[in-house]
Amino acid sequence: MIKKFLFTVFLGLSAIANSLTIGNNLPTLTIKDQFEKEHTVDANIKTIIFSATKSEGVTIKEFLLAKDKDYLTTNKAVYVADITGMPSLITKFIAMPKMKDYPFPVLLVDEANKTLFPVKEDMISIISLENGKITDIKYVKTTEELGQNLK
Repeated sequence: MIKKFLFTVFLGLSAIANSLTIGNNLPTLTIKDQFEKEHTVDANIKTIIFSATKSEGVTIKEFLLAKDKDYLTTNKAVYVADITGMPSLITKFIAMPKMKDYPFPVLLVDEANKTLFPVKEDMISIISLENGKITDIKYVKTTEELGQNLK
């Protein structure tokens, strides 16, 4: 009983210690996109745009579709989405085919790294980085707010 409790406490503490927070260095992450292509998220990245829900993803998609197809690359940004909560059949037969039509990469977190990303309910997370160090985390809801924070 005590061992289970201690394991749970240590597991929780390690998840907190490994999360992306202001002042911490970004660990180098390798995340696959909707085409199964691996992308490295490292010190060269200046901004991470993160969505944890479908509605946030729709807002980000609308924003990025209104931009040049190289917007993310030009701005040293990545779009990371958490679709781990989606049923696997829906992911495989509906979501992934739709995402393959996007003119930009969507990095898809897995169970192992989804807890790294800061989440505020119904908000898009914008993680700002400088030389691999997290300098700011903002939460926005609309395409307008997204645009204001990605200038």
